[in-house]
Amino acid sequence: MISGSTSVTITQAINRGLKKITTPSNIILYSATVLCILFLIWDFSWRDLLAIPLGLLVSYLYSMYATPKWKIWAYSSVTDIHQFQRSAELAGLLLKGSHESTSGVMNSRQREILKKLQKKFLEEPVFTDDPSIPGETAIPEKSFFEIVSEPMIVLNDSGLQLRSAGYFEWSQIDNEHIAKISLNRSYGKEGTNIEIKIFFVFNSPTQHFEIPLSSLKITTWQLDLLLYIYRGRFMQKQTGD
Repeated sequence: MISGSTSVTITQAINRGLKKITTPSNIILYSATVLCILFLIWDFSWRDLLAIPLGLLVSYLYSMYATPKWKIWAYSSVTDIHQFQRSAELAGLLLKGSHESTSGVMNSRQREILKKLQKKFLEEPVFTDDPSIPGETAIPEKSFFEIVSEPMIVLNDSGLQLRSAGYFEWSQIDNEHIAKISLNRSYGKEGTNIEIKIFFVFNSPTQHFEIPLSSLKITTWQLDLLLYIYRGRFMQKQTGD
């Protein structure tokens, strides 16, 4: 499929990866865990505990087989391969820096195709819009209760609205991205513990914002992709493209 159409959006590519790789891998692992528990309840034996590591092994081998096939399809189908790689890493589908690797279960032809596709990373990124993403997206606060309230963040091609700080145009925003931040937690005489959390961060003319992803009802890769799309649409309007 190396000569296929480049009309596949990043959203479509990631969703296909989740369907073809993540979901089956999780089903294998969860099934092995459930079978182990059922075996132990039915007739306890230490050998039954082998179901869990066996499930881990099968799940891993399946991912090693399915990932290269999907990766080749996606690399040959999306336009902005740079943003796709970032989205795939944030979605847990690809390892960071794996665009330089040809690891996985592949035949010689697949490996050769992948090496050719990796050369696309030497090209300049090309913004590609996703028509499935609406003109505006409201991101609610994550809550155990379904309470309708003002969203925490609203994104569109003009800027973003923060419930706690007001509206900012994209021209006022700098360095918006998803970041992992290390936090030192003190536990009295027991010392400190380093905790790593994921934040949505950006700079305004007067303030630096760090919003924990754990407080937002959206996945990491989806928010990162929205930032890419809305910032890209804004830049297109500025240049008249």
